[in-house]
Amino acid sequence: MAFITWDESFSVGVDLIDKQHQELFGFINAFHEDRANLEHTIEDLLSYVDFHFKTEEKYFKDFGYEKREDHESQHKFYEDKVREFFKQFLQGNTLISEEVENFVRDWIAHHIKVADKEYTKCFNEHGLK
Repeated sequence: MAFITWDESFSVGVDLIDKQHQELFGFINAFHEDRANLEHTIEDLLSYVDFHFKTEEKYFKDFGYEKREDHESQHKFYEDKVREFFKQFLQGNTLISEEVENFVRDWIAHHIKVADKEYTKCFNEHGLK
């Protein structure tokens, strides 16, 4: 059973972003199924969200999104937290798997359903659907 399941309540009305979010759900679910490689999973999460956040942030800039600064600060919070998990892991704390998993799932779900949905109108008005 999936740890986090994509459904239409997560859609931001932009196909490109929805597909990226679905891929992120895949990473989270794969980690939930096999926690054996925490280091690789954290690296994947950091790498993928860097790619994903850059996509959103490019459009924020291009479209003059009014909540750009707040949204980007939320991205930074996520990245800083996951980097801290990685640092803990490298220092020998291998017991953080569940904490990483729960943080990522909860943060992503809330972020998509609240902050990301706020840019839907702006993105759609600029031709992204």
